[in-house]
Amino acid sequence: MRKVLGINFSHHCSFAYFENGILKEYYEEDRFNKIKYFEPPDPFYEEPYEYQVLKKFKDITFDAVVFVSFDRGNALVDKAYIENIIKQVKGNDVKYYIREHHVFHAVSGFYFSKFEEAIAVISDGGGARVYSHYFKEMESIFLMSKQKQKITKVYQKASCNQIYFFGEDKHSYIKKMEEFNYDLELINQPIAGRKYMNYTIEAGFDSGEEGQLMGIAAYKDKKTDLDKNVLEIANKAQEETLQEKIELIEKALTYSNCKNIVLSGGYHLNCANNFKLVKHFPKLNFFVDPIAHDGGTAVGAAYYYAKNFKN
Repeated sequence: MRKVLGINFSHHCSFAYFENGILKEYYEEDRFNKIKYFEPPDPFYEEPYEYQVLKKFKDITFDAVVFVSFDRGNALVDKAYIENIIKQVKGNDVKYYIREHHVFHAVSGFYFSKFEEAIAVISDGGGARVYSHYFKEMESIFLMSKQKQKITKVYQKASCNQIYFFGEDKHSYIKKMEEFNYDLELINQPIAGRKYMNYTIEAGFDSGEEGQLMGIAAYKDKKTDLDKNVLEIANKAQEETLQEKIELIEKALTYSNCKNIVLSGGYHLNCANNFKLVKHFPKLNFFVDPIAHDGGTAVGAAYYYAKNFKN
């Protein structure tokens, strides 16, 4: 019996236990330590963290322990995280994936969908670094086949938050990189929702939680004590994000005539916009990853390894 444990050690720290390619158990550490959106403490600056979930697996020796995270851009820090975790779990093989963050969002959604083939559309706040240290993947499109056990990346958009990187060319720099075997766009500003991160503090949310900001857009035309200017910003972010997702799905359909669409990545926690996408594309079969946030990458990584997917 082949046993694989997938571990996501970024925010929404999570653990996915597969036996023979079937998900048996899934846990998120914050359900045990009661720290919402928990991300393990940096092992270079704090005491090694003892993972409560791993106590559930103390009697199991895994054939493989598969690690995944967003790309911090610091291999030494990631190594320290993994060394701390591997002391707390038994495994015969250890695998760490660093460039496949969006791949694992796609594989997670594909696993739960039960589609035999699909187009996976991923929209995320930022996963792996691509092209150079400055750019992080924001949107990706994959063609998925269960029969071939293959996932093929056909498109990716990467964003650089450091605007000065482009010098004077701040507004028009979009380049298709021919050395990649998929379509890559590089842009010098974040995709829609990320543009509004700074307003989350004004709205009373944690910095960086643009999803929370967009979540209050529904109150724009309702009686509420919320600041009307903040509600206008939230509504604008919501509408711009929806339009970007419509355009991304339209682009996805240029790569395949498949009607099965898997949505994953943090942006697809946006239930209101997901519903509008279904209404906008009535002829498509949508499936939204039930663990669309980073926790789902543990599922994707373990299933990818267990089924020996080709990428």
